[in-house]
Amino acid sequence: MAAAVTDVSEAGGYFQNIDALTHANAAAEFEASVPAEPSGDVSRLVLPASLILDFGRETNGRLEITSDSDQPIHMLLQYGESREEATKSPYLGVNELLIPPHATSYGPKSAFRYVKLSFLPSDPARSATLRFKSIRLDAIYYPVRYLGSFESSDTLLNRIWAVGAYTAHLCMQDAIWDAPKRDRMPWMGDLDVSGHVIDAVFADRFLMQNTMDRLIDEAGDPLERDVNGIPGYSAFWVMGEADYYRHTGDNWYLGSLHDSLIRLLNYMAGELDDQNYFANTRKAWPFVDWSPEFDKDTPQARSATQFEFYRAFSDGAWMLDQMGDSDAAAKYRARAEAIRKAAQATALDAATDTFGDRWQANAMAIYSGVANAEETAAIWDRVLSHPPKFMISPYYNFYAISAMADAGHRREALDWIRKYWGGMIDEGATSFWEGYDPSWPKRDFHAHLQADDGEGYFVSLAHGWSSGPTVWLSEQILGVRPTEPGFREVTIRPDLAGLGWARESMPTPEGAIRVDYKSSSGGLGAQIDLPAGVTARVSMPVCAGKNSVVVNSKRVTGKNVESGSRIEVNLDGGSHYELRCGGSGK
Repeated sequence: MAAAVTDVSEAGGYFQNIDALTHANAAAEFEASVPAEPSGDVSRLVLPASLILDFGRETNGRLEITSDSDQPIHMLLQYGESREEATKSPYLGVNELLIPPHATSYGPKSAFRYVKLSFLPSDPARSATLRFKSIRLDAIYYPVRYLGSFESSDTLLNRIWAVGAYTAHLCMQDAIWDAPKRDRMPWMGDLDVSGHVIDAVFADRFLMQNTMDRLIDEAGDPLERDVNGIPGYSAFWVMGEADYYRHTGDNWYLGSLHDSLIRLLNYMAGELDDQNYFANTRKAWPFVDWSPEFDKDTPQARSATQFEFYRAFSDGAWMLDQMGDSDAAAKYRARAEAIRKAAQATALDAATDTFGDRWQANAMAIYSGVANAEETAAIWDRVLSHPPKFMISPYYNFYAISAMADAGHRREALDWIRKYWGGMIDEGATSFWEGYDPSWPKRDFHAHLQADDGEGYFVSLAHGWSSGPTVWLSEQILGVRPTEPGFREVTIRPDLAGLGWARESMPTPEGAIRVDYKSSSGGLGAQIDLPAGVTARVSMPVCAGKNSVVVNSKRVTGKNVESGSRIEVNLDGGSHYELRCGGSGK
């Protein structure tokens, strides 16, 4: 059988029925321990034998086997996201299948790339020639269209973008799961990253809303616990809802969150001490990352959670303003400011202007807005510009590369993306892994992956929290971000960071925003297409000696920003624009 893995990206349609996930079939390449007959055809096999099937990339679904034999077929089935998992220690164990004559049977649903099939010697048909109509994958996936796109002069970055998008898609099942192998359930920290990707690539609404509603409902009414039992995940629920609203502008859905948002912010406030610092008063699990000192109740985990709380209270106040509840917005904005001051007073190392020596806490200090400009510069110089002291998961690496960009170091962040996520691809990844460090052993790599306080084949090779570079490339290189709900207003800040060219399509409720940038000796040139109903503030780099940009052949003097290194111009929607450095023009 030739490999023929179906590309599910072409499945279309706005999805309404959560129980009607779509199926697609794919064949596999295979190895047989005993030669098939008559000439390597898997449809005719003499027992005893075993097969190892390779479907070419990580997928979610089940194995489908249709017999063409007059005798029952008895076999053992082992799945693996890696070949070694399938043959040595399958996460789902060894499953028996008994296929009646001329019938179709299925293995269990899971995520896998490899399947080992072993035919039992005790089978009554042992001496017979078995016939199969087909042995193939029944892929099970949520049908969305790939509305967002990214392409650049760097083929590795293009691959990273695509693998990240596919990773997030694999996790879209009857809810947005952390992973299709395990735990197969929604976790809000994971969703904060994969949700960013889903907003930017698929523009999905139904599954996003359904998953976030389930997460807050499971916390109780009245609230009995944090979202997923983790204080930081309560913060990410608020942050995730704010990001979703910026992308969709769905006022009805936002209004439906009012009471839940108030309850959750009040519950989170009860986890602060009288100085407004996170004190874990309810003895919850203040998980931050699978890294020493960040997966248990420690000062490091508390400081990172404090920063997450600051952004959550700020975003919560913003959403309440959007709902028209100005009194509640003012209340929680004041609490956010008190949380920021407490973070500065308690967590800041005044001798270094950093928040310790670890990437996680310092990255979140920048990402959340707690760190000021001087502290941001010091964090880059003393922490983020140096290799991490301990493993940092793909999950929290998203906040690290975002912090690098906020610190003005997108080129260095790109280099880290190439080394870190590109390292997974170099090791054969077709979706991004739950845990990774470039220094871990390469031989039998899956046995050495670490997560969840352990290592080995149980670690997921498709985890939504690892998809961050996909949205990062859109936001930081192409520079497209909604600044008003539903993309009524958008900022566009191109920064090729050493790339020769890059282009993308970003879905919005009004249609796609398309940008195309090219670097040349004359500076940066940009082509921008804005749908009607979307206005843009475009920040273009200034060429040497120029104080303007040319927009559609007309010289425009805009607003000087970023210490005069850029010029900001306003563009109306419904038009095509070509921009370049100031010079000749009308």
